[in-house]
Amino acid sequence: MKPYNVMEAIVAQKLDQIIDTLGCCQCELCKWDIICYVLNRIPPKYVITHEGELFSKLDTVNQQYEMDVVSLLTQAAKTIKTNPRH
Repeated sequence: MKPYNVMEAIVAQKLDQIIDTLGCCQCELCKWDIICYVLNRIPPKYVITHEGELFSKLDTVNQQYEMDVVSLLTQAAKTIKTNPRH
């Protein structure tokens, strides 16, 4: 396994869960712009083993961390909505 930023999957999954509530474009380009916006504002969590991935995901499973990601996703959606690249 090569180094992998677990936060990519976590942010993408959370976006899929809440995108209908954000009122933004749901095209692939806008989704990736939103994901990149958030990933550039949170610390990465790189792993190289499956066990490391599980531990990192467990580390991010708390209410405050989830609210921080949702807050950044909301901020990103507003920014991308006013400045779409498509």
